[in-house]
Amino acid sequence: MIIVPGINSQELAYRVSKLVGCKLLRTEFKRFPDGELYIRIQDSHVINNEDVIFIQSQNSQNDAVVESILMSDILRDEGAKSITLMAPYLAYTRQDKKFNPGEPISIRGLAKIYSQLFDRVITINPHETHIESFFKVPFICGSAVGELAKYVKDRLDNPVVLSPDMGAVKLAKEASEVIGCEYDYLEKTRISPTEIKVAPKNLDVENRDVLIVDDIISTGGTVATAIKMLKEQGANKIIAACVHPILIGDALNKLYVSGANEVVGTDTFPSPVSKVSVDVVIAKLIKK
Repeated sequence: MIIVPGINSQELAYRVSKLVGCKLLRTEFKRFPDGELYIRIQDSHVINNEDVIFIQSQNSQNDAVVESILMSDILRDEGAKSITLMAPYLAYTRQDKKFNPGEPISIRGLAKIYSQLFDRVITINPHETHIESFFKVPFICGSAVGELAKYVKDRLDNPVVLSPDMGAVKLAKEASEVIGCEYDYLEKTRISPTEIKVAPKNLDVENRDVLIVDDIISTGGTVATAIKMLKEQGANKIIAACVHPILIGDALNKLYVSGANEVVGTDTFPSPVSKVSVDVVIAKLIKK
């Protein structure tokens, strides 16, 4: 097995190669004057008849998609036995269904391309797991929620784990099993035309530390509102954790101002709060 790093995941690919105990190749990245990408794998002759894992977190979206296409072409041309796209953050998964007439199902379009270029695709905590049906090759989903829970476990006293909504309650359950505590999800209740209350469905947070966990924090608006209201309900320390810390614009500032004591993410989407690595998760997935 050989690991080839993408431009966004050079450090991550190195750590995974050490955990798995396989060779890491050097890749060269440049950009032509017109903006086009240039990629070259050094010592590419060793690829012949080898299983290759291309590790590329697609946080640069469009560039990462093009890089993945070009890399697959190189690897096939060099005689790779099999090629796995390991994309800790898989771009365009949020457009997983048609919300309005005339829209594309973006990840379905990309799945058609990836299914022709790669022998399997692996990712971590996609926004929706039903996207597996779009792929014609094995599509494997891992979870980094357990690693997040391990990181915050000793930072919480009398904890409870909450998800921002019922749809993400499975993530709260997963984290709670690692921490050894109760879990719940936040429910919105409209009090008046202009006032909404956000509170746990079943549990009381007064005098308890809270871990809010989700797959993605993007603008931070929903989680910030939840943090503010949980503080008003008597919660003590609040940690906001997510697998993919996209944190657009002032999202991080918004979370801290609302009362978050800490914001934690993983390195699937490199950011100032990417304190937890998914290297162990990836190593386990690619060994399957």
